[in-house]
Amino acid sequence: MDAVRPMTVPVMGTRLAAQAGIVSIGLAVVAAPVLPLWNYPATNAPIAQLVSFVHDHAAGLTAAVVIDAMAVGLWMVFGTGVWLRLRSIVGGDTVLSTTFAFGLVGFITLLLTGFTAMLVLAYRSPGGAETRLLSDLCFGCLAMSGIPTAIALSAFAAVVFRHGGFPRITAWFAVDAAAVHLLLPFSFVISTGFLSLEGQVITVFPGLLFVWILATSIAMWRGDRALGSHRVASCRLDATANAT
Repeated sequence: MDAVRPMTVPVMGTRLAAQAGIVSIGLAVVAAPVLPLWNYPATNAPIAQLVSFVHDHAAGLTAAVVIDAMAVGLWMVFGTGVWLRLRSIVGGDTVLSTTFAFGLVGFITLLLTGFTAMLVLAYRSPGGAETRLLSDLCFGCLAMSGIPTAIALSAFAAVVFRHGGFPRITAWFAVDAAAVHLLLPFSFVISTGFLSLEGQVITVFPGLLFVWILATSIAMWRGDRALGSHRVASCRLDATANAT
């Protein structure tokens, strides 16, 4: 069997992806105190309490969700860089590298759909059953995003454990985040408490995803800086050799 030939990934491309990942985490940190989700009414809270919360915090909801949406949008750039790096590691398109890409697109789409429902809720402040419906739709999309998230992270970890290319710690972070994200869809069968639809699970578990994004972004940034320095040094050596 022929050995896998790593492909070349442009330094500036993955460096941009690394920057996007780091900035996205910064945006998520900024959004958190704007309207802490841990103050959001519980899954089984009375509709009147939910309506009152949305009405009183409409501006905060809008600001926080818009910032979060910008962060998730940057994950498209970050994810593209990771996908290119995975293709480089395995020597082209494989089931695992392509699975990562499709999983990434899937969970970003669900997250943005959920954010859209929340923005409509804050924009309209409809009241009554419509408030509950839009709220449940938002958190329902966030919960369902756990499945493609786990798939993408598992594919990433499988490539790194088998072929390297990223620090192994990033693969372990991916495994941990994938494991907890598989629990998110169970929110649909749990009516109260931490694991319920509007429970604190949706604010705690994504923290592991953020850790993976940050660690992977730093790994790409440091790796590309080293590669860029190596290329500069090589060019200088070549120029010196040609001159002599």
